[in-house]
Amino acid sequence: MRSPSQKLFALVAGVFVAAVAMSPARAVGPEGAAAASASIAPGPSASASASASGSASENPAAWGPQGRVLPPAMDATNSCVACHITLTDQKLRAPAKEFLTSVHSDDRIGCAGCHHGDPRDPTVGAHKAVGFDPHPTHAEVPDMCAACHSNASFMRTINSRLPIGEPELYRLSLHGKLTAAGDDQAPNCATCHGKHDILGPSSPKSPVNRANIATLCSGCHSDGKRMAKYGLRTDQFSRWEKSVHGKAFKTGNPKAPTCIGCHGAHAATPPEASSVGHACGRCHEEELAYFEMGPHSKGFRKRGLAECVACHSNHDVQPASSLMVGTTADATCMKCHSKDDKPRKIADELADLLRGARGRAAEARAMLARAREDGLHIAGAPYALDQIATAELKLRGVVHTLDPARLQAPVAAVDKAVDEAKRLVDDAARTRRLERHGYYAALGISCVLFLSLALKSFQLDRRRRDRS
Repeated sequence: MRSPSQKLFALVAGVFVAAVAMSPARAVGPEGAAAASASIAPGPSASASASASGSASENPAAWGPQGRVLPPAMDATNSCVACHITLTDQKLRAPAKEFLTSVHSDDRIGCAGCHHGDPRDPTVGAHKAVGFDPHPTHAEVPDMCAACHSNASFMRTINSRLPIGEPELYRLSLHGKLTAAGDDQAPNCATCHGKHDILGPSSPKSPVNRANIATLCSGCHSDGKRMAKYGLRTDQFSRWEKSVHGKAFKTGNPKAPTCIGCHGAHAATPPEASSVGHACGRCHEEELAYFEMGPHSKGFRKRGLAECVACHSNHDVQPASSLMVGTTADATCMKCHSKDDKPRKIADELADLLRGARGRAAEARAMLARAREDGLHIAGAPYALDQIATAELKLRGVVHTLDPARLQAPVAAVDKAVDEAKRLVDDAARTRRLERHGYYAALGISCVLFLSLALKSFQLDRRRRDRS
């Protein structure tokens, strides 16, 4: 005789299975649609479908890491959640609750997508199915995820926008190589994406959402105890936060790079000295092109120096300024060329050109600002400011050639934009003077007319008195 708890579980399971059976079938690709049709129209084909379904659950390869055979659409139930969510043991119940909001809660994936077993069996018999794996090991997780995420035809049925081949990229990464070597401290898929509560990257709550990436990476890379065995620094996150990239990210700049912007996501690898420039060049394409025209490109490669890092650093990149170039004690050039005559001469020439152009640009901006404060209306001011900024940006790129001759053209462009801004201010001031002169003239004429009218009125009033 069954106990009351067994009767209650049987009742809950029966209601769940009946509800699923009454719900509209969801076809999974051509095979799913055929299976759904077969289940609705009884006959030989329906029997064949049922037979195939049974053999799929018994076949070890059906739910293996190399891919899985989906059950017919009418039978694609997930009794795992229905059972586990009623359990009193929190360790068994919590995963089911988390799974309800997961991107994997789709009935074409379900719990069996990772743990295998038979999701159509509402009893503990589901655990006895061949291939059931309640606790995949740390090293098994990447292959488990790859069973779906490297299967292009299956992924198209789930979300055609998801990229295929991310598991292969992960295996090429340092994280993947360490995991494959048996390092349980190295991150696998679940470390970053979560386990049962996986959310899409567009969700603000997802740890791999762009807004959360830096915090996610720092969870490991700022942990001194964890990083000690790898000999890695732990100040990358704090340095990035203070950098021009980190500050731009905090202000909401959608183009500001976080960790994966430079290191990559699934293929995360520390950039080698020879590849840093190409990582930076993904955003700073023009600067990289000019750098490769200059003498540093070949010299850095010979000495094994990282292209951009030698002058700009890496995680704590600061805003570029003209002070970086020159022969002053704090100039970047002097880190290597403090005793070299020819480089010092070129550095001085570059510094004079840069500071002169930027100084004139700053004066033009100040002039436009004062004009606005004085109430001058300058219709072309926004365009003039944009022209100055564009010319300065070009100048900042060309300076990477370290060729004073190449800087002449962008410096001339800055001066042209500055002259145009000055002309606009002068025209506005001239217009203001003309307006004021006109105002004073009109005021004078108005006064004369007023006095004339007053005199005429006095004369008329006097004549009336004389006649009386």
